Amino acid sequence: MDLLFKIAQETSSRMGTELVVVHEPDRIIDTQHGFIRGWGVTSTNTGAKHISMAYGVLPPGVRAQAHYHPFETALYIVAGKVRVFWGETQSEYEDVVAGDFIYIPAWVIHSPMNLESTPMEYVVARNAPEEVAFIVDKAA
Repeated sequence: MDLLFKIAQETSSRMGTELVVVHEPDRIIDTQHGFIRGWGVTSTNTGAKHISMAYGVLPPGVRAQAHYHPFETALYIVAGKVRVFWGETQSEYEDVVAGDFIYIPAWVIHSPMNLESTPMEYVVARNAPEEVAFIVDKAA
């Protein structure tokens, strides 16, 4: 047990030992593909190396541009209803509601659409320290 504790301490000292709290005014806002998002945890604002996390909103009736990420993404739907389209042709979809989780593997093209007259709110976590999204060219 002592050896395991020593290894954990050494690893912790290499990774940083400061707890970081990100308050709302300090969030980075990103609206690249249709979302309104406040990044709470990124390498930029916390020093995170392998994770990011944000709170976001998809406005009523909005469909985000089809896009993909080079990492896994997990979402928790806080409020609202959204239809998530996925695949090369965006012909597959699933409706999700508040309380549902969504897992999107790396490289999967997707585009959510808010089906309600109220904002869809969500929390997103990724195994990457910064946002990287590739917009799918509709003409391609």
